Amino acid sequence: MVINKSAEKRNTMQKELTLEAVQSFDGHPCVEDVYDIVSKRYKAISKATVYRNLASLCDEGMISRVSGCDGRGVRYDSDTHPHGHAVCMECGDIIDIPDASLMEQIKKKASCMKEAGFSVRFHELIFEGICSRCREKEKKNGTERI
Repeated sequence: MVINKSAEKRNTMQKELTLEAVQSFDGHPCVEDVYDIVSKRYKAISKATVYRNLASLCDEGMISRVSGCDGRGVRYDSDTHPHGHAVCMECGDIIDIPDASLMEQIKKKASCMKEAGFSVRFHELIFEGICSRCREKEKKNGTERI
């Protein structure tokens, strides 16, 4: 079997560019954000390749997925340490919640579930609400919700 070294190298470079794009993004990028960054450096990349590379990077534990509870689809996070997220239901901003004690409690709950015969493969902690910037806009417009 002949291995195409240039195709192998191209894929590695594209994957590396994809990882760098997620890591350089200030926040939690969606596929479009990552594609915009990567395509500026590597014009020939397709969006399908970016999707595949993001999936591969998630599978390898290099980045993580953040569910699209704000209706905007999946976002990506270069911080793979256990933490939660707060998602603004107005603008879609995602804020990291690095609460070690909370994550430890979740880990204990997962352990209890294992004792009950349930094997937890994935969990995600997401709080939905309105960020301070959007709440300020609501106050100015007189549309603030409690």
